[in-house]
Amino acid sequence: MEEQNKDLLQDEELEDGEVVQLINEDGDTVEFYHVATIEYENNWYVFFQPAEEMEDIGEDEVVIFKLDTDENGEDLFVPIEDEELLDKVFDEYNKLMEEDDEEDGCSCGCGCGSDCDCKNN
Repeated sequence: MEEQNKDLLQDEELEDGEVVQLINEDGDTVEFYHVATIEYENNWYVFFQPAEEMEDIGEDEVVIFKLDTDENGEDLFVPIEDEELLDKVFDEYNKLMEEDDEEDGCSCGCGCGSDCDCKNN
């Protein structure tokens, strides 16, 4: 995905699960589900999951972009090239999701709540 993905967050907040269209390096529009937006070390990162089958990304994988702005103040999604930073941001995401599950009272981590009756419990 290129830095051509401008203004997606400018007018309104993205909701988890919302479908967004991003432009890839070939100029093609690709649909993704918004998974999360988190803050890590004073920067914002946006997590997306493919809404359609993609050759390079598994259906259970996410892509992570750093939220930045261009010279006009418009939002940009910048690919993260640094593997170590990518791992740290993903670890922070997992930590936040675990904390959220604990707040929901779910002991298995599925996030279903204190009356958990799922197979993971």
